[in-house]
Amino acid sequence: MKETNRYLMISGGCLRQNGYELGEGKYYDQAKLIKLDLSTGVFSTLLSKKGGGENYPQDHPNQQYTAACLEYDILWLPTDTEIFKYQLPSFELLVTYSYPCFHNIHSVHIFGDELVVTSTGIDNVIKLNKHSGEINAVLNTQGKDPWHRFDPEFDYRLIHSTRPHDNHPNFVFSLNDELWVTRCKQEDAVKLSDVSQKIDISGTDVISVHDGIVWQNKVVFTRVDGFLVVCDPKNKKPVEQIDPFKQTRNRPVGWCRGLHIDGDIFYIGYSKVRQTKLKSKIKFLTQGNFKYKGSNNALVVAYNMATREVENVFETPDGTLDAIYGILPYQYE
Repeated sequence: MKETNRYLMISGGCLRQNGYELGEGKYYDQAKLIKLDLSTGVFSTLLSKKGGGENYPQDHPNQQYTAACLEYDILWLPTDTEIFKYQLPSFELLVTYSYPCFHNIHSVHIFGDELVVTSTGIDNVIKLNKHSGEINAVLNTQGKDPWHRFDPEFDYRLIHSTRPHDNHPNFVFSLNDELWVTRCKQEDAVKLSDVSQKIDISGTDVISVHDGIVWQNKVVFTRVDGFLVVCDPKNKKPVEQIDPFKQTRNRPVGWCRGLHIDGDIFYIGYSKVRQTKLKSKIKFLTQGNFKYKGSNNALVVAYNMATREVENVFETPDGTLDAIYGILPYQYE
């Protein structure tokens, strides 16, 4: 396998035992950041977080680490309502940012001197000064007034759910020095400065999209059904749809989210499927062969783009991690 990283770090959460019965926004009771040793397949815990606090609902706070970003030796790591700045490799906590407009944060992204946050629960992207934490802008991902549905004076951190969402922005990325964001509801990606500029990712398929990673002058997107979609940013259209498990037809049943590209190897995350009332989101589970030989725990799949073969499948042991949000390289022992 052609790779340069020995370790990965994976952010996500562990399911609450009665989370489905409790309802939306209460599914996860422990946030976890774990390390995967690619040479041995061993997972170990780097950080974990349980309980709540002043920036969470009083009862049954949802605790999960979502899609983080690296800035040299700084890790920006979000939960649903907070963003932590950690110094690596010590994991010294340097600062915490949290605002009433933070709800169900799905990802963070560094863009110059700004920290760009997907506040998924209110369909907005928040731009912060990364040094001071001051809010520079609040942008609606439909190009509308950011407060056309929500109250700027309300503290959304203290409630569990704002569903249904109009857009459900998932993942911010940089393309040609412009900020773009994926939208789960529309199955596309739009330029934040002009949302009329969009990349239609799923086409006629009704499949939610998540990550957008720039690769070899193209953008690779994850779809929750496990397919990767490669798009040409010039004509804003898909040029290839990749099914990592096409050869075996023996695929994981998990929700596909989280992508890291290292040379020819694509590391793809598959979360453990949880119960949901949004049955349309997991309709893909009724299609194809899903008799994966493992126990259907969360997985990290190493897919070789040069050979178009799955090189390895790393399965998390029971209780390690259920939901995967992000995958990043980790260079420390």
